[in-house]
Amino acid sequence: MTSTKLTPTQQIALDELIAIVKLGAVPVVELRSPPLLGRGHGVTTVLRAAAATIGAPLLGISTSIDSTLPREGHEFPALMDLQPVHTIRSAACSSLEKHGVAIIDDLDLATCARHLKRSRTLVGEIKGAGQMMNWDVLTQPALLLKSLIDEAAATGKVIVFSSVEDNYMAFHQEPFSVVLGEPTAADYEKVLQNRIGAETTSKFDTKALWALHSQLAPCELLMAVSQARMKACRAKDSSTTSGALTNPILSTETLLASVREALVNTSAVRPEDVEAVDLAQFPGLDHIQEDLEKFLLFPLEQPEVAAKLGLRPKRGVFIHGEPGTGKTTVGRWLAHRLKGKFFFVREMMVHSDIIKVFAAAQAAAPSVVFIDDADIVIGGWRPIDGGRGSDIFRFLLGQMDGLLSRGERQQQNGDVVVVLTGQSIHWMAKMLLRSGRIELWLKTKLPEPKVKREVLKKYITEDPGALDLLGVDGTVPDVRAASQSGDRYCCADLRRIVSDAKVLAAWDRYGPSRGTGQEKQISGAKYLQDAAEAVTNMQNEVDSLTRSMYG
Repeated sequence: MTSTKLTPTQQIALDELIAIVKLGAVPVVELRSPPLLGRGHGVTTVLRAAAATIGAPLLGISTSIDSTLPREGHEFPALMDLQPVHTIRSAACSSLEKHGVAIIDDLDLATCARHLKRSRTLVGEIKGAGQMMNWDVLTQPALLLKSLIDEAAATGKVIVFSSVEDNYMAFHQEPFSVVLGEPTAADYEKVLQNRIGAETTSKFDTKALWALHSQLAPCELLMAVSQARMKACRAKDSSTTSGALTNPILSTETLLASVREALVNTSAVRPEDVEAVDLAQFPGLDHIQEDLEKFLLFPLEQPEVAAKLGLRPKRGVFIHGEPGTGKTTVGRWLAHRLKGKFFFVREMMVHSDIIKVFAAAQAAAPSVVFIDDADIVIGGWRPIDGGRGSDIFRFLLGQMDGLLSRGERQQQNGDVVVVLTGQSIHWMAKMLLRSGRIELWLKTKLPEPKVKREVLKKYITEDPGALDLLGVDGTVPDVRAASQSGDRYCCADLRRIVSDAKVLAAWDRYGPSRGTGQEKQISGAKYLQDAAEAVTNMQNEVDSLTRSMYG
């Protein structure tokens, strides 16, 4: 038997694989990574353990790599294309004859070292997603696998393999699949025991680590340990004068911090990359903050209370309103509140990118996925509106309240809340708006006259340059005339009015006319009014142009 130290989940896959091989009922078996998680969770480890258990060789890249080198009589690269195929097939047939099984890891990589391609939309991580696009099919894996399947079927033997991509599988029978399960807390504990020992691992709260990020591959977990060690080592050495490296003491807290930092770096939104805002300081958004505090943040930030009382955050939130009314500002506020738990779907992401964002959010659950301008990101939701929007829309339906959305994993880890923003609800289908999916509607509005005055004062007060140029002795100027110059000012318009008024005042005070006796001396209120009138004129021109274009 093998002495490889497998995790419990890997051991389950190994036992299933060995049982299938011994039964010999199918000619071909594929070992696959956990769905949506990509490589690195132990496919090669399990295949190596299976080979050791059976006593057969593990074939793969190392078997064929020497055959790709130029040989005497092979003058043209084209003549070398099938050399790895010949090498792997010869070794596999020998293993079939001697052991009754041939085990091949990374079959496509081992046979296509000179012809690898990656899909722009899939990036080679999610099996099955390649069906959404037209892919080039590589000849070598298809030829090799077909020949080996025929050989195994004719002799009652078994081919066991893994592959990175599966685009060539359309030319063969669907293999019997053994799928690695998703990592568990017990897997995390075993990985740490293998690397740092059982005694050291016993000091960690591996369940807390798994609760923070439940989809770390073993290499990612060990990387987090190494990073935590280096960080602790640097901190300790900086406090000494010896300059010698020390052996740092790891703790659950330092390891959690390392994983959290890695999660933010790779998937979640980094708070320092987002403008810090306080909704309490934004007049007109107080009702949105209150509802989000109650129905979203309270269950997420107080998990023990929520678990005790059976409280769950709203599954979906839709923030809608006219452009510039603060929808994106709400997202900035959430990004800072939910450090490491806030994930952002960007406008240019394709379907597979969005799938990976949700997978990362589920790993960090409870968490929030924020889709700004969802009407643009999702596009048309009906098939006639275009395949992209239709694909993303169907995926979103399944994530928010599909058949598998309330499984055991979601109940253990917590919820992934989807927060959408959009200008209007008209683009959204009823199936998305129903309870169970969108459960909280929040509307941002154009500020009322009193609120407009408060927003103008806020922007002036927060900008030292504006207060110096427009105010008098640190006093905010009269903003009433500026706030009344237009009826359709949103917060973005009001911010622009302050910015433009500041430029006008700076030009008159420090521009080319300075020292010529032609400097203008007008009040800050007048600068604000002039800037406001310019914004109003721009809005009227846009409306006029739109009417002339569309009637």
